[in-house]
Amino acid sequence: MSNRTKQRRMGGLTLLLYQRTLHPELFRILASEKLTRRAYEADIWLVEGGHVISLTAGKNTLTEVCVTKSEPMTDRGLLLSTPCRGEKYHEDTYGNIRYMISTQEEQMTQTLYDAMKHEISSYAAKRELMSAETPAKQDSGGFLSVLDIERRSHELLVQSFHLFDENQMVIKTQAIIEVVKTA
Repeated sequence: MSNRTKQRRMGGLTLLLYQRTLHPELFRILASEKLTRRAYEADIWLVEGGHVISLTAGKNTLTEVCVTKSEPMTDRGLLLSTPCRGEKYHEDTYGNIRYMISTQEEQMTQTLYDAMKHEISSYAAKRELMSAETPAKQDSGGFLSVLDIERRSHELLVQSFHLFDENQMVIKTQAIIEVVKTA
């Protein structure tokens, strides 16, 4: 069994927060969007088994990574590394960027999981949200990831839904990344 399979079997995502951008080669990007607003620029990637949000405001950059890997890809610029187990909340300000995130992990019965997956999939299609679905393979279960992105002039709100078929795990995150005026 590969390490990737073992990590998926354990379930869950790890939240990594960096004070720098990360190279796209580190990920298998399934969907992406680039935003330019008056106060910031952002890259949003839906990656295999998670997502990456990188926001730059002036000289400051903050990158949120939610992935199935439990080890950081690099320690350079790493501010936070925490498993998305149970319910968690984190808030801090880095330079002129205020970052708030809440995560919620829920293990479901197969019936509830199937209903939730259908509901989120229908919601994503109706609202034309960024989404990616990967069917089960020999070495890993299938998953569905959806990002609901609200683009504002000075803040970015991203709600994510990551569903893992193999263990009927649903992980939801809500992030607010806001550019604040510095005194």
